[in-house]
Amino acid sequence: MIGAPMTAHEELEQMDVIVRAVDRRGREMDQRWGIGRLTTIVPPELGEKFRVQRLKFSTATLDLKLDDVRKHGDAMLRAYAKLDEVATATHGEPGVSDHWEFTVGVDEELILLVRDIADAGRVDLGGRQGQIWSLDEIASVIRNHPMIAAAKESFPGAVVETVRPPKAVRTKLNDELSDVPFAAG
Repeated sequence: MIGAPMTAHEELEQMDVIVRAVDRRGREMDQRWGIGRLTTIVPPELGEKFRVQRLKFSTATLDLKLDDVRKHGDAMLRAYAKLDEVATATHGEPGVSDHWEFTVGVDEELILLVRDIADAGRVDLGGRQGQIWSLDEIASVIRNHPMIAAAKESFPGAVVETVRPPKAVRTKLNDELSDVPFAAG
């Protein structure tokens, strides 16, 4: 029927389209400038206006009010465009992220190492499959596995070649991970 009000399902579908558009633009900006970096390279008052707008958009999506989601979604897209414009005018075009590439294991899985987590979003895998790690993440792994740090401290110049749990732990954890929804299969 023409002119009939939208059903709740239709409103949710409309909101989903808007949220996806804003999310896609946010990911594009993270890839262009680095994860979470854009608001830090523009004047603080502009970054604060963006944060306020993002809060309004988030609130609208949680309240499930289509008119507010539409209004604040459009405002988010304009805000991303403005931040990108100001960042480009101030800093020029962002460069390609510096990273190191290497392979590990018998499958020679590709690993890319970047300086910080913000750079992870700027790495282009060029269609390849691989993992991107930041130095902060590597530091976290070391902090959470104190035996590695203790070995390096006890034996200056030592090289860590492999790290694995004891055989009893490996046997107990020998799991196909078939019940984990994000496991490679």
